[in-house]
Amino acid sequence: MSRFQKNTLLVFTLLTAIAYAPLYYSIKNVIKKESLPITLETPETVVFFSLGEFEPKGETFDRNTIRILKEMISFQLEQTTDAVYLGKHSELSSPKQNRSEMILSGTIQWEEKGVLFTPKLRYVESKSTVEGKSIFVLYEERGSLVLKIQTSLTNLLDETIRLNRLIKRNPIWSFVSEGQILSESEFVKLSEYDPKGSIENRKNFFQSINFKTDFSEWQRYLLRLEKHSEENLKEVWKEVGGNPSLSSFLSFTVAKKISEFYFYQAEYSKAIEFANAARREKEKSKLVFHSEYADTFSLIGKSLVLNGKKEEAIFYLTSAKKIYDTLGLSKDPMGIENSYFYGLTLYEVSQLELSAFELSGLQGNLSDIYQNIYLEYNLAHILYQMGRYEATISLLKDQKKKIFETSIPNFEIALQSLLLYGAAEYQMGNWSVAKSIWESIVFAKTTYAIDDTLVYRSALFNLSIIASQRKNSEQADSYYKQYVKLTPYGQIKPFPADTHFEIGKPIYPYTWVQPSSSLFSDLEEKTIRSYTGRYLFQTQDEEIRARTYENRLEDTNLFLDDLLNPNAYLSKSMMILRKSLFGDLKVFERGNQVVFLDIGPALNHPEYPGVTSQAVAKHFPKMEVVLWELPGEVDLFLKKVKPELKEKLYGFSNIRILSADGVGDFQTEYNDPNHWILRNRPIPNLKHKTIIIRAANSIDIYEPYTKISPHFMNLGKELKENPVLYFFNRSILLKPKGKEKFILIGNQSIRGFHHNFQSLDRNGEPPYSILPFSISDEVMP
Repeated sequence: MSRFQKNTLLVFTLLTAIAYAPLYYSIKNVIKKESLPITLETPETVVFFSLGEFEPKGETFDRNTIRILKEMISFQLEQTTDAVYLGKHSELSSPKQNRSEMILSGTIQWEEKGVLFTPKLRYVESKSTVEGKSIFVLYEERGSLVLKIQTSLTNLLDETIRLNRLIKRNPIWSFVSEGQILSESEFVKLSEYDPKGSIENRKNFFQSINFKTDFSEWQRYLLRLEKHSEENLKEVWKEVGGNPSLSSFLSFTVAKKISEFYFYQAEYSKAIEFANAARREKEKSKLVFHSEYADTFSLIGKSLVLNGKKEEAIFYLTSAKKIYDTLGLSKDPMGIENSYFYGLTLYEVSQLELSAFELSGLQGNLSDIYQNIYLEYNLAHILYQMGRYEATISLLKDQKKKIFETSIPNFEIALQSLLLYGAAEYQMGNWSVAKSIWESIVFAKTTYAIDDTLVYRSALFNLSIIASQRKNSEQADSYYKQYVKLTPYGQIKPFPADTHFEIGKPIYPYTWVQPSSSLFSDLEEKTIRSYTGRYLFQTQDEEIRARTYENRLEDTNLFLDDLLNPNAYLSKSMMILRKSLFGDLKVFERGNQVVFLDIGPALNHPEYPGVTSQAVAKHFPKMEVVLWELPGEVDLFLKKVKPELKEKLYGFSNIRILSADGVGDFQTEYNDPNHWILRNRPIPNLKHKTIIIRAANSIDIYEPYTKISPHFMNLGKELKENPVLYFFNRSILLKPKGKEKFILIGNQSIRGFHHNFQSLDRNGEPPYSILPFSISDEVMP
């Protein structure tokens, strides 16, 4: 451990001795255990540099040679001490590119007898570029190109330090040894290797060569590490660990990559073991003043945190943070991630002020919007614990905008944030707002199976507190009994005597679900899955497949009528839904500029062909209604349905018939003129239109989820520029204009959804229900 690290930790230890005694003893013990007599350089006295491009000069050049030279020279520069080699400049993060003081590059010219290389150095501070002395290497000696080019580049950097009288230490370079200089044929063969090629091609390449160098062995092991199995990793480490014939850099790389594998597998004890092995390799080679050393410390700290050893983790996270800060890389992605863990860990050891300060410094530095959503939740949680309720509310309102922007109001993070928001409003004296928020979570049970979640149980618990505080003991008892009934025995909390609400806990990176990779939230997917694959279409009789009856889906018409009726009294969430779908309502009078796609409308019913579609066409005469039916069912309609019933259907001028697969590719099925039955009627143009889709006892119950999921993805992509409202079985989903993700926003009553018998009874349910928090901030005034 360096003097710099020791001094920093000494200050931190003195502070913690006062603020938090257990943390003091934890750090004291770790310092004793981890201290090593290694001297760290300071940032003012070392060079930060990177490797730029080798540009070909002239018309004739060999891309393979340029590529392998860059890879091999970068490999050698990685082992430089008394300087900080940041890596290949084009592959660096923006903070690392900005930190580079000098960029080494050059030009390569292929001449008649050999290769001419001219080294260049760009000195970033003065924005000047200098050229070094050119070197010429005969083709038959090209195996020495790496050594000679690296020598020319390093000489140029050393001379720049000397001539500019920079107060910098001269780097200690690692060159290719004489015994590892390749022959011409070996170099030509090695130049064929592409580190970014397919696994199979790289595997075949290594089987075809009969020579070994540190570089080729490093690449060979990198390839082997791509097979992510524990058995393979153990075998690799058995060969590498403690093998003195292998370079320290190779051993470090292997140990770190194995550690990362176990970290992502949540096997944190093993991750710590191999990260410590990687750390020792760096210390042995004295490459400790480097971001990779900080990365390794950070990896140990993160593993300890997620393994429950928060106090021990503080040492490693603090050490990594100080190295990142000293290197000027605190804004590098790895530095930011370390600060994130560090801030959350400070919260765990009751250092709330320090935690809030650390996390607030990350705002605006996370490139991913989903990470920002989690960060704002975590910071709001800490601010709440500090009693800063106004700041908590303000932060969660900003977060809510991002939640709507990314269409994830039904994901766990959004629901957790509602719990926290309600608690903050209560503490501000707005108990009715808190009650409304938590009731909306409980009410969501009618739309999806939220009652299986911790969020739902927490909302019940919190409502019991509010009822108790409002002296409504009967209601408090009712809510608490529901909470007890749903909660595992070991997790039941006693009936609260104060206002200590259930608001969840801060969420660490790598423990949350990344919403960007999910079509639906868990709650949404579970609901959609519950409808799908109930029946096999081919095994049912024509009569059952075509079963329908009048007024069966009247709730759809009621819902649309409320949205399109300018005189209807609507809730705030319904008003926002109307604006999202229709904008200026005058343009959409009586369904104008709206295309209604009715998938599987029972077109071949012998008495009521497409009767529910006809009801839509009648209610909204300016709406273009498309009866989207399977080709086989359309044939039955044309052959078996009575002419007078066909004529009645054809009598609606706004009706079209599409003979196509409802879960097929949308563009292919919709745009093929041969799929449209009524040739005298134009295909509805979807551009700038609002699209409404309905699948009620059709693909929703006959198709498996493996087809329905791609169906939603395909619709989201093809109709991205359209606002879309989808009645999928009883669920109501919204896809806002410009988005691809569907949001479950509500549901219809049970009326008409009994597949095996006819019923118009709603069983006491309203025609439709909307989740207010799924489309508006109605519950967050």
